Amino acid sequence: MVDTGYVYFACFLVLLAIAINLMTKFDARDWIAKGLKRGDLHSLIDVASGLRPDGLTHDQADRLHARGMVRMCGNGNFRATIKGRLALRIRQMVRRRSGVVA
Repeated sequence: MVDTGYVYFACFLVLLAIAINLMTKFDARDWIAKGLKRGDLHSLIDVASGLRPDGLTHDQADRLHARGMVRMCGNGNFRATIKGRLALRIRQMVRRRSGVVA
């Protein structure tokens, strides 16, 4: 029979190949901005930080909700989802790499 060490090593190589492929071909800016308009991410920052949980216009809320970045909490308030917070983190890392200040 096949030793389990070989199976683990093969799985590791497959996962490594997938990770390298994602790192070289994944365009974070396109993924973040897909289907959004100017100002949507700034409003998402306000919602995620808790400064303005009701700080989205109806159109912004529709676009961000369609992307799964916010969810409605009631009383017109919104909360940033894990996907929304991840998008903000990736945006922050991309801006740091490109040398753009906040």
